[in-house]
Amino acid sequence: MLLQDGKKLLSCNNYFCVKTKTDYMQNLKLIFALTLFCASFFTDVFAQKKENISEDYRRSSLCVMLVEEPRMPMADTIKDAFVTLPMPDKYNDHNIGERIINSADAMFVLTERDKELFEEACRPDEGDTTMVVPSGKKMSGLFFGTGNTTSSSSAVSADDFAKVINRYLVDNKVAKQLVDGWFISDDSLFTMEKVKERGLYAATVLDVETAKKSARGMAMLEDAGEELISNTFVVVSRYNYISKDELVESISTAMRAAASAANNAYVNLGVNAAILALKASLGAGYYVKSTSYLFKLRWTPEISHLFYSDLWDNMEAYEKSDMFSLRYVGSETAWANVKEGIFTDKTTSELIRIATINSTDAVVAKLAKRYDVFKTKTPLVVTEDGEMYAYIGTKEGVEGGDKFEVLERVEDPESGKTHYFRRGVVKVDNSQIWDNRYAADEELKLKGKEQEFKYTKFKGQANKYYSGMLLRQIK
Repeated sequence: MLLQDGKKLLSCNNYFCVKTKTDYMQNLKLIFALTLFCASFFTDVFAQKKENISEDYRRSSLCVMLVEEPRMPMADTIKDAFVTLPMPDKYNDHNIGERIINSADAMFVLTERDKELFEEACRPDEGDTTMVVPSGKKMSGLFFGTGNTTSSSSAVSADDFAKVINRYLVDNKVAKQLVDGWFISDDSLFTMEKVKERGLYAATVLDVETAKKSARGMAMLEDAGEELISNTFVVVSRYNYISKDELVESISTAMRAAASAANNAYVNLGVNAAILALKASLGAGYYVKSTSYLFKLRWTPEISHLFYSDLWDNMEAYEKSDMFSLRYVGSETAWANVKEGIFTDKTTSELIRIATINSTDAVVAKLAKRYDVFKTKTPLVVTEDGEMYAYIGTKEGVEGGDKFEVLERVEDPESGKTHYFRRGVVKVDNSQIWDNRYAADEELKLKGKEQEFKYTKFKGQANKYYSGMLLRQIK
């Protein structure tokens, strides 16, 4: 994230510290920016299901998993809520069979092998400029590992916990399970049905061109690999049930530690102001906090070539192959209030379920904002009177003034490959941001209010765009 003076927030020992000069005015800018940044973390997060909307574009595919930690507070309730979580909007459901990691205390004992596996998971692919977390760096962001859990894992650092999760994913061949989801049918046969469906290919074109091994068929397979299969992700989350006081205390401790590391009096002042803002903004009661780790399926041109040339239609060779793996991208943390004072007609379990959904949506949105590789696209709608809008909102972390690039999808008629061209930039109109957080409409009705719109409005040169172009957030 960039501050107003262009300096970056750096991660130091699981917390954010600030790279700044000693100049007085720049420190003032820093205080202001840091305060706004921290305050943005402190809003309650709610999400809402929306009606199905026909959206003809290629989405990233997502598998979500849960770490069930020993003696985790409200573990059964949170686990039950997780099992029924709706897939976050803008992603295809690519869940595998077993999605709950039943951890024991022994799981958190690290070995040299774990470190080596994590080094490999952090290795970027050739030509990949995506942010990769190097071993030894703690990139989980602010406020990691706080809460009232008494499990031995609470003493494990962010970086070490990422190693623990990575080991599980490797040992259980989760990467291969994701590839299974793309190419193996229910009756254990090779199929291109999911690639055709998600790639928006005509019903028979891909099969025919691939069978002929034509230049166009190979280009289409390359196209599918670049935009579909390589954009397959795993988000592994650990949840915690924590009171407001514990949340405030743990966050305050983390922020003061970061300020101390920065060794800057002005930063200390900014942190104190942010802590006051936190106390004022957080509602009373309990919160469900989610810390999530993002992994990406490796699908390079080399892997694609070996798959189609050596493994396709050879189930024995495919089952023995160990060439599939995941790359670690990074992590984020978010939380949602358990609204006991509002939904008086709901049980505690129902309220925790709502908060679990909210915190999951929020952390996925923060991962998408932080890591370019995980950013999603969404269709733009342009009306005859020049209004522009999209069916995204607060659930996706949209805020007034956010910038989105407008992309035009063009398919090469010769090769069948898809290309995206940037046609301009639009901004979110602060006057009309859709509150699509889960149960938001229900909460508003209890307050005697009602939303008048179901979309977010954008500002820009509408005459340059048309409905069906895609939006992708930029920094």
